[in-house]
Amino acid sequence: MSESRGDRISNTIAMVIGIQLAAVFGIWLLWITWTAFAGGQAPLFPIEFTGVSIGRGLLWLFIIDPIVATVAYWIFMLLMLPVIGLAAGLGSWADRKK
Repeated sequence: MSESRGDRISNTIAMVIGIQLAAVFGIWLLWITWTAFAGGQAPLFPIEFTGVSIGRGLLWLFIIDPIVATVAYWIFMLLMLPVIGLAAGLGSWADRKK
């Protein structure tokens, strides 16, 4: 079954914005985890880690990271749902103009 022009438009818009936004959240999450292990200022958190600590890093990785990843996913979906809705609307509009 072939995709309609509207489906291609909506998929393209959602992919272009979604992949970049997901990459930003992923890099941010890795950066926070790195600072938990190595020490330093956590990005976008009012937390200053002092010195290198394997225990703190593991605690952050297994306890805090899943919570932060879940909240980042919620923010991602909060930002992406209007984009996906707009893309679907543009796709149906493009199909109607045929």
